[in-house]
Amino acid sequence: MCRGTSDFWFRLRSLPLILVGLCCVTLTPSLAQQQKPNLSGTWRLNLKSSKLGPHSRRDVDSFKIKHIEPQLEVVHVFDGRSLAFSFVVDGKEHVAANRPTFDGETRAKAYWDGDTLVIEKYQNVGRGAQWVSRYNLAQDGNSLTISQHVTTSPDGPFDETRIYDKQRPVE
Repeated sequence: MCRGTSDFWFRLRSLPLILVGLCCVTLTPSLAQQQKPNLSGTWRLNLKSSKLGPHSRRDVDSFKIKHIEPQLEVVHVFDGRSLAFSFVVDGKEHVAANRPTFDGETRAKAYWDGDTLVIEKYQNVGRGAQWVSRYNLAQDGNSLTISQHVTTSPDGPFDETRIYDKQRPVE
């Protein structure tokens, strides 16, 4: 057998290994995207575990989240009112809410930092408002930690950490 023929057969036998390697490299980013936590559910504030900011007294504080990547629909119920936000998790700034109760437009940028969802919100009313929220889902999926850094408030900047427990659907 001549040398050219053996090189041909060697390369032909190596082809499946090369293709598998290329598939692994190509699929790795999309698999990482699929493994992001799904924050969907109804979440109720656990006051005992949370560290609230100044003037925060919330007997009722809950989130209802519908999360189908890259869309995130959030209804936040607290202090007798309900606020709805819609986020696009793409790292770009979008309108998140535009309702009369906000006295203006709320814009937000949402993106993943590892397994943490980061939402930067801005509201241009009066002195303006700006806060960054970091959403972390527990490994067991039963608690959601929302850490916030608020840069504009009457008392100056502050941080808070709110722990929410997942509510089970009524059967």
